[in-house]
Amino acid sequence: MKEKFLFLSEAAIEIKQVTNRRDLRVFIDFPYRLYRDEPNWVPPLRMTQTSLFHAQHLFWQNNPHQFFLAMKNGMPVGRIAAFINKEHNSFHKTHKGFFGFLESKNDQNSFTALLMAAESFAKENRCDEIYGPFNPSLHYELGILVAGFETPPYFMLTHNYNYYEPSIVGAGYSKLKDFYSYKFESTQYQPTEKMRRVNDYIKHKFRVSIREARKDLFNQELEIFYNIYNDAFAGHWGFTPMEKKEFIYLAKDLKSIIDAHIILIAEINDEPVAFLLSLPNLNEVLIKIRNGRLFPWGIFKILSAKNNLRSLRVITAAVKSKYGHLGLGALLYPELMQRALKYNYTMSELSWVVEDNSKMISVAEDLGAIRYKTYRVYSKSLTNR
Repeated sequence: MKEKFLFLSEAAIEIKQVTNRRDLRVFIDFPYRLYRDEPNWVPPLRMTQTSLFHAQHLFWQNNPHQFFLAMKNGMPVGRIAAFINKEHNSFHKTHKGFFGFLESKNDQNSFTALLMAAESFAKENRCDEIYGPFNPSLHYELGILVAGFETPPYFMLTHNYNYYEPSIVGAGYSKLKDFYSYKFESTQYQPTEKMRRVNDYIKHKFRVSIREARKDLFNQELEIFYNIYNDAFAGHWGFTPMEKKEFIYLAKDLKSIIDAHIILIAEINDEPVAFLLSLPNLNEVLIKIRNGRLFPWGIFKILSAKNNLRSLRVITAAVKSKYGHLGLGALLYPELMQRALKYNYTMSELSWVVEDNSKMISVAEDLGAIRYKTYRVYSKSLTNR
């Protein structure tokens, strides 16, 4: 297929649409080159990236999209994906475009040209505003790191250079929403007497029991998680219900690293009403596999370290809406801390928490957690331009 060049910027930045396998390989490979000397960047496994950007991935099957490369003197200097999240627009009755997977060298012209390409795609699809970055949606990864560059991210979180923030703003974007990561040492958790009393009261009054997930009943547990997840987050910022097919696809992709001891389910009269999903922080291992290749040596690093991971990430806590007033999070998190210590997870991260979720921020602070990273999503109007 003939290569398609969209436009040329003043600084000789060529924006080229990805149209073949060779271009896609360059698109996937670019971050590994960009962050080669950045010690806090965690290389994702290349096999997961190949799967994520495959044309048959459920997200790309369902949504119009284009991938772009920024080229300078024949070499890649940046990349971006532009897409329409039809499920989001239908659910929220909006006409938004989205961008994601934005990576670039420290060059304002490259950032501007890449974002202009995404904006052009969004305008062609009659969008009035563009949001990003989403990689590719709220259910995966999102945001640009704007605070907390000193340490590597936890599993399934992003990392970037500190010039991204001013470069995106320089292209005419404004902050849309911030998301926080909280970190705490499991060994430092000390519940107050008030917390103990409240927990005991909730457990006995509402007959709440907490159990760990059963990996041998994986499919049945997934059904529970799916039903609670979509019910719990209805009405939260940017949330759209996830189709069961995509939910199962994501869950099965994580099955190999699940530790059932740190996945909790709360039940009232034997009815599952809430869950807390934590995963071992696989980034402890992935950061050592700098080329992102599982073979020949990466697989041995993962297998040898898998049972020795000492940190975990709390990905989500979900409570059925009709039980939201009970404060079940006050039960689940202390239970998790006890289990974290029992199974040798000394560090825990709660992420991400949207900036206006006062209830979850309060839970994090009650645990003694410290906010140490901030991720930002941006927006730009596409009207009258």
